[in-house]
Amino acid sequence: MPRRRRPPRPGALADLAPLRILTQIATLQFCYYAVAIILIIFTTFVAGQHPEPALFFDWHNLRGDVTTGWTLGWCWMLTSLITFVSYYIRSAARPH
Repeated sequence: MPRRRRPPRPGALADLAPLRILTQIATLQFCYYAVAIILIIFTTFVAGQHPEPALFFDWHNLRGDVTTGWTLGWCWMLTSLITFVSYYIRSAARPH
């Protein structure tokens, strides 16, 4: 008579696999910065300026005393909102 196998533990090893966690972090970061680059490039073209890497990688451009700083701040906040909503929709649509 064959031995009975234990049923797997519910979700612990499958949901917390290190490779899966790293993949989700990398995917979330990629999506966040892709949305940010698209929004900031669009906003700078609409404002009549040329996009430069300092807008993405330098926090000195995020200032409260000029319109460009406020616009850049709103772009980063909108990027966070878009990324959160898209990630929430994707995770809600995925079957458990």
